[in-house]
Amino acid sequence: MTRYYEDIDADETHDLGSYTADRTELLSFAERYDPQPIHVDPDAAAETMYGEVIASGWHTASSCMRLLVDGFLAETATLGSFGPEELRWRNPVYPGDTVRVEARILGKTESTSRDDRGYVESEVEGTNGDGDEVVYWRATNIFLRKPDSGARS
Repeated sequence: MTRYYEDIDADETHDLGSYTADRTELLSFAERYDPQPIHVDPDAAAETMYGEVIASGWHTASSCMRLLVDGFLAETATLGSFGPEELRWRNPVYPGDTVRVEARILGKTESTSRDDRGYVESEVEGTNGDGDEVVYWRATNIFLRKPDSGARS
């Protein structure tokens, strides 16, 4: 079943599950996309306040994005997003950490220029095993309206 704009409630919460940060995957991602010493060099990272390598924030966000797609967006008529209005990495993710992810719908707005769509503001939060926030973003996604809602094509 595809969920359209009308099917999404402004107060929904979705438990998107969790993932465990795999050291090999973290290093591989960082070597390719974010090769800062804290992400790719165990010796250099050991000398920092982190004490060991940590996941790139981009890896953390990407891992959570996968859970968002699998646990919510894949079942919707989404047309994408304008991008995050806010993105933060409050605490590091270490190899072996398990990150639990939740999405909350904050509000909805019908498009004033295109009656075939609406906008849904949401936030995604990932927390570690101690309950500390490791990633957060707020974004607005574009969703198609139901074909029988009277919207023009």
